[in-house]
Amino acid sequence: MNDNKLVFSLVIGVIVLFGLFMALSGDDSERVDVMVTEEPEPVQLPAPVPEPPSPETTVPPPAPEVVEEPEALPPETEPEVVEEVAEVEEAPVPAPEPLPNLNNSDDFVLAELMETDGGSAILMHLVSEQLIRKFVVMVENMSRGEFPDRNLPLERPMEPMQVTELGSEFYLMDEASYRRFDSLVNAFSNVSTETAVRLYDDFTPLFRQAYAELGIPDSNFHTVMLTAIDNVLNARSAPQPQQLVRPSLAYEYADPEIESYSDVEKLLMRLGPRNTENLQQRLEFFKRRLELEAR
Repeated sequence: MNDNKLVFSLVIGVIVLFGLFMALSGDDSERVDVMVTEEPEPVQLPAPVPEPPSPETTVPPPAPEVVEEPEALPPETEPEVVEEVAEVEEAPVPAPEPLPNLNNSDDFVLAELMETDGGSAILMHLVSEQLIRKFVVMVENMSRGEFPDRNLPLERPMEPMQVTELGSEFYLMDEASYRRFDSLVNAFSNVSTETAVRLYDDFTPLFRQAYAELGIPDSNFHTVMLTAIDNVLNARSAPQPQQLVRPSLAYEYADPEIESYSDVEKLLMRLGPRNTENLQQRLEFFKRRLELEAR
């Protein structure tokens, strides 16, 4: 060791010894041996003791420990069940059956009426042959105010007209004669307007064929049908019963004015007031529906 270092070490040693002596001089009963080294070991001082709180100062209690609740898990949900809907193929709408030939249409017409509500009652009053042709001829005659004596689609009443003889070749129609037509009028009146229009639509192609056979130019059956209905709705009436005469096999009205009425008007008078009213009411509904369809 060189001289400078030796001198420096001695100085440091003297300072340390002096400091230790001053620190321990307060107690003579115990001798303290101090070992000096070149680098003094650091001395750890005791931690300061906190002063007790003054009476005026209140120490707040420790805050309660906040325990965080675990985050709620979403409730378990059942897996969504997706129902597989089987595709159902719609049944094809059957095509309407083709209409028969006019010459062979009777069975078709009778079958259609048989399947219709109230149609069986009408069948009791119809002939069984050439129904479409005879119906078209009757309608065409009625459109002109006439009524054919033959080839009608309807059966004539079996009961003869009942009259009361007044003497001097005058007769009076008995009101019982009106009842001959009750069954026929009731059968037609019991068919709903919807059903009547449907049947008319079904038979219209056949009606047109039969009307074309008549060879009437510049006309069509539907217009003729509406005109025939108007002649029934607008028919004149007269007080009942009326006196009759019989110059031949057929009875005639004794009043020349009434005898000049059209065949349709005189036919309605023979039906009687109640039957005429029922028939006109049903035809009125039927005509309104035809007009609404704007044929």
